[in-house]
Amino acid sequence: MFLMWIIPLLLIILVVYAISGNGLVHAFKPISNRACPQCGRAAQNDWKNCPHCGQIL
Repeated sequence: MFLMWIIPLLLIILVVYAISGNGLVHAFKPISNRACPQCGRAAQNDWKNCPHCGQIL
């Protein structure tokens, strides 16, 4: 009985979060589509060297 108010409260919080524009879709987007030519891992646009293998980008 005590916890019955938690589910509606969570639904309201999720709706407000979705309306505010901070959707979870942005959390799963890659930082960039650039990849290291040697190891193939993701690299940010401003990186000069790959942090994983040291290759110059």
